[in-house]
Amino acid sequence: MELKKTPSSPERFLRGKRQRVRPGRRIGGLVLRWFGLLAALAGLAAAFFWTVTTAGRAPELAVARVLVEGNERLSDGEILELLELSEGANILTLDLEDVRERLLRSAWVREVEIQRVLPRTLTLRIAERSPVAIAVLGELYLLAADGTMLDELAPHYDIEKLVLIRGLRNADGVVPARAALAGRTAAELMARESLAALVSEIDVSEGDASLSVRLREPPVTFLVHSATMVARLERLVPLLDGLRKRYHALDVVDLRFDGRIYLRLRDVAAAKEFKGREIYTAATGGASF
Repeated sequence: MELKKTPSSPERFLRGKRQRVRPGRRIGGLVLRWFGLLAALAGLAAAFFWTVTTAGRAPELAVARVLVEGNERLSDGEILELLELSEGANILTLDLEDVRERLLRSAWVREVEIQRVLPRTLTLRIAERSPVAIAVLGELYLLAADGTMLDELAPHYDIEKLVLIRGLRNADGVVPARAALAGRTAAELMARESLAALVSEIDVSEGDASLSVRLREPPVTFLVHSATMVARLERLVPLLDGLRKRYHALDVVDLRFDGRIYLRLRDVAAAKEFKGREIYTAATGGASF
């Protein structure tokens, strides 16, 4: 048997030929794409600017109505004066933070929430301060709980439930810390109607560790610490009639010390007799203060 070698068969496929791209053409294509993108962005920016500018002049978006909520002390007219809105002010471009700052110029305005209601309405929700006392500063001023001087006391203002505040000034003028203390103290008293009706005035010149609280009737002065003022007054005021029956010349009751009270009398002889003595049982039934 004769063996024969078969000749090797030729390749039955052809390899594709890849066309080489020159580097210059590739960079040129990228540059063209970037220029196209930048042109598109510039067009969008121009369209946005044109839209905003046109809208800013559109009379359909001019503020036509201002709705005010929460105001009791300030009238709607006074609030509009504070706003100082120019005629034709655009509701879209109106700076709400600037509007808010204008309203806060009034001492009566504690906080304000502003909202745009398209197409032409501005809504203001105002939280006002309320007077809790009357500050004696040569003239009389209404004082808020946070120590803000609200306004000069107007004639015929109802001051029946407000206490007088003294001692707010030093040589340089009103002391902010004293004003804040006075407002806070007066607010605490107003929260207790029974006490507020009894107190005539408060002197804060000595600071929170030594407040001077004067009653309307009987005309007795209490020396108290601001932190314990309400609690100690509530416990002692009901016993005051008994103390006055025993000590007719009672002038000052010192409640600044825990567990004890001290009395000061107007009568010189009585004052000498009781000078420096701690009072535990007289008209108090031995109660601890």
